[in-house]
Amino acid sequence: MWQVVLYINPATVALFVAAVVALSATAAWWHHRSDGCAANRRVDRGVQAMLAAWTVLVLAATIMPTQPLGTGGHDIFWTPGEGLWTPTGEGGAALFAEERDMIVRLQIANAAMFVPLASLLTFSAPGRPAGRVVALCLLLSTAIETIQFVMAAGRTVDVDDLLFNTVGAVLGVAAARGSLYAVGRLSPSGVRRA
Repeated sequence: MWQVVLYINPATVALFVAAVVALSATAAWWHHRSDGCAANRRVDRGVQAMLAAWTVLVLAATIMPTQPLGTGGHDIFWTPGEGLWTPTGEGGAALFAEERDMIVRLQIANAAMFVPLASLLTFSAPGRPAGRVVALCLLLSTAIETIQFVMAAGRTVDVDDLLFNTVGAVLGVAAARGSLYAVGRLSPSGVRRA
């Protein structure tokens, strides 16, 4: 996943946000339009297929070993923001601005990875409580960190990953719920109900 971090900048973040908003609005419109008809099954299957594909992509990006199994350490970084807020890096050396920049980019990537996941989970069952979607994403993130720890294959186990994955999940639920609400309000039937 680290290669993706090299492409994170204000322009790519803005494009990502625009894509999430556009895709959420499209999914909400698609879901609202097919509500209560046979097309709804096609919508549900499409959302479930995208959810499965994105989950596989997240797992591949986070679990694939970067070195042989068992050759890495079993370190766990428990302090949130440790790399950002500590004045020194490993071995007491001061962090360079570029190192801090890479840490920020990594956390943005960690959040961004879970935005589509939570959004697709929401669209797969729009009646599912938002807290449950976020909890499912946190559970997946915890499972990923646990697997990384057990594999000891060059991946670091960091509480920041859990935090930023959860932030991404909250943003994904908000995008999906906001889109469903807006499409419901803007549709002719939604206007009559209001």
